Amino acid sequence: MPGPKHTQRGFSLIEMALALVLIAMLMAMALASQGLVDQYRQSQFINHVRVLESSLQAYRSVRGRWPGDCNRDGLMDHALLGTDTAEDLDFAVPVTLNAADSSTSLYALGTVCPASTLDPYSEVNVVYNELKLGGQTPAGQPNRLAAAHKLGGMTFLGNFNIGALDVEALEDRFNAIVLTGVPIASARKLAVAIDGFDGSAANQNRVRRSDDMNLFEPLWTAADESDDKQITVVVFFDRIPPTSP
Repeated sequence: MPGPKHTQRGFSLIEMALALVLIAMLMAMALASQGLVDQYRQSQFINHVRVLESSLQAYRSVRGRWPGDCNRDGLMDHALLGTDTAEDLDFAVPVTLNAADSSTSLYALGTVCPASTLDPYSEVNVVYNELKLGGQTPAGQPNRLAAAHKLGGMTFLGNFNIGALDVEALEDRFNAIVLTGVPIASARKLAVAIDGFDGSAANQNRVRRSDDMNLFEPLWTAADESDDKQITVVVFFDRIPPTSP
């Protein structure tokens, strides 16, 4: 005897419409959630810069010089040339922080400025080590983690040269925070937070864009760029260089 016949029923138009509405709602929720995550990361990035500026100022207030200014000429000794990488920063944590024997000493984990020197001691880790020594940053935090900002790039501290790269004129060098891997949109938000506006120029205020670590770009976003492009941002917290042409 043949069995009972079964009819195969498809989705109705109403069911398909409800499914599409549900999918759209889920996508909107996901996009909104991602937007909130991006906003949080940007706010943490700006806070990272503000806290670092405060730490630098606090160290100078207590010790009478900037961290890493081993020859006490008013400039952090490390030259910011755009060649620094995360691998240059200590990932291990030193048991103690010890002064270098002299400015010609090879760097060792946990080294800070020599006790007395008239020469610069320009190793990239020294500024972070001295911030630990002064109690401005956690002693148990590796320099590589302390330098990592919330947008995925790194933070380097030292002096920025706006003159000829082979000339060491003090008036052409400025203490600076250099932030790599910053999306243009986030760089502009940082400029608004620190300078009060971003404007059309990226070469006039404390927060600037530099593609060659010597000159400053006149525009935050060039005609052929999107705001997602990652750039290098320079923040001046001491003296401010003149506006570049």
